[in-house]
Amino acid sequence: MNVGKLLETVNSLVPLNYAFEDDFVGITVGSEDSEVNGVAVAHELENSILDYSTNNNINTLITYHPPPLQKILKDDGTETFEDDFLTAKCRESGLNIITIHTAQDVCNGGNADSLVDLFGITDTKVFAHTVGKFGAGRYGNIPKTSNSELKEIVESKLNTKIVRTNEYFQEIKEINTIAILPGSGTQFLEEIVSKVDVFITGDISHRYLLKGDETHLGLIQVNHLSTEIPGMTKFVNNLGNQLGTKLEYFYNKYYE
Repeated sequence: MNVGKLLETVNSLVPLNYAFEDDFVGITVGSEDSEVNGVAVAHELENSILDYSTNNNINTLITYHPPPLQKILKDDGTETFEDDFLTAKCRESGLNIITIHTAQDVCNGGNADSLVDLFGITDTKVFAHTVGKFGAGRYGNIPKTSNSELKEIVESKLNTKIVRTNEYFQEIKEINTIAILPGSGTQFLEEIVSKVDVFITGDISHRYLLKGDETHLGLIQVNHLSTEIPGMTKFVNNLGNQLGTKLEYFYNKYYE
């Protein structure tokens, strides 16, 4: 099987054309004509993943996050992107990389839908749209709970202790509706203001915490990877079944 054929299998599970328009998905390093000699799945590139691939004769990785790039500003003001040091090392080693990123967030059964199942959200609606009906965020109803109980549920369901809230969240006595977006989703905050009691996502900057206070929206910040791991675990199992093999899935547990 070559990389192009593997890409077809990945695309059958995670249609890459559902990704955000400016996202870096598909074959991000290597060539579709390369023969696949061993496959693993990594949440992102790290030196340890490159070492593992080299030591275990694996020449193809499927990553969630795109390989890191450096933005180069030219003298005429235009921007271009070049491999950073780690991405260049992967390319030089002959590694092929297929990246799924936001296509995995939005697709049926992907990262966002996995969070719906995990938190038992009902009457679910989509926000943060990419293509057509597809979008990275979900919101809907949950059984009535308190702020302290919801925080405990988040810690338990996402297997994380890295939880932060805005000040307004502490004032909410009863929570009936939540929005959730895997990864970093605060740029879509305006879409769900007044629609839910609480918005759960990663990487919430200080100005968005204040924005939540101003608009009476509770915010829960969790670690970035924690919201993506449940859906990625499903993807790895589904892809392994398609390929008839058990796949290794690597992510840095420190950041869970």
